[in-house]
Amino acid sequence: MAEKPGVLFMGTPELGATILRRLAAEYRVVGVVTQPDRPAGRKNVLTPPPVKLTALDLGLPILQVESLRSPEAQATLRQFAAGAEAFIVAAFGMILPVAVLEMPPQKCLNVHASLLPAYRGASPVAQAILDGLPETGVTIMLIEKALDAGPILTQRQVSIDRNDTQTTLMDKVAATGAELLLDTLPGWFAGEVAPQIQDHNRATYTGIIKKEAGLINWNESAAVIERKARAYDPWPGIYTRWNEQTLKLGRCTVVPLSPGFNPGQVELTEEGQLLITTGDGGLLPQSLQLPGKKMLSVEQFLQGYRQIIGTRLG
Repeated sequence: MAEKPGVLFMGTPELGATILRRLAAEYRVVGVVTQPDRPAGRKNVLTPPPVKLTALDLGLPILQVESLRSPEAQATLRQFAAGAEAFIVAAFGMILPVAVLEMPPQKCLNVHASLLPAYRGASPVAQAILDGLPETGVTIMLIEKALDAGPILTQRQVSIDRNDTQTTLMDKVAATGAELLLDTLPGWFAGEVAPQIQDHNRATYTGIIKKEAGLINWNESAAVIERKARAYDPWPGIYTRWNEQTLKLGRCTVVPLSPGFNPGQVELTEEGQLLITTGDGGLLPQSLQLPGKKMLSVEQFLQGYRQIIGTRLG
């Protein structure tokens, strides 16, 4: 049996790590390119990206780069990637210059977490949850200079369950993406996959999620706020202001309410549940967290902060 072509892998977060592990089981990965270690957590401990940890576990050569724009960085990459027929990219986190795109004979392939041309950009999984979609998907595409605009090789759908968070949906997308990539590569290397140009008129875009996106606007509907709680899990979460402090909410349940309540009002239901009113409907939070404290169940939280009942948040 002929040896499969060598590939170079580029990725950074957990999605990339999942795909790398599956890829390395089937193909000869000549090396792994990822971003530098970054400070993480409350103590800003220097932490390696998940792709680096996976590469170390697999015994693969690693190149960590801050940028690939300079001729020197590109020369280093060219030497590091010797023997790679194609570059496989999955959530690498930086735009590849044209000089890099032109290096591998069989092009640069990207595993993108949406059904392109919908949801180009940095946060397609979160945006699918925010928009209340019943499904999203994965696209294997060729990388071009424009953001996520390259020709499509293959696509596969991924269902979005009612309780999916960004974390759980990302896990499903990663697993599906790894399967789709391995199903696509043999045909691609054999010249049997015809790239399909995207309909750029149908393109939609997602941006980088910032911390302030999690600030709750209680005038929004309960359904919208609940979707944000799932879309922004684990980061930045959703939060509000109470008692001159930031109050973080965990998962929430949407309940119908009659009109006439002030948005952000905190009440106690007859069943002893904490109810927060919104612009349309109410929310029953499952857990709450104050700065420097652990996330507590509502029952635990009320043991120490029962004075929240009757106040207005925000």
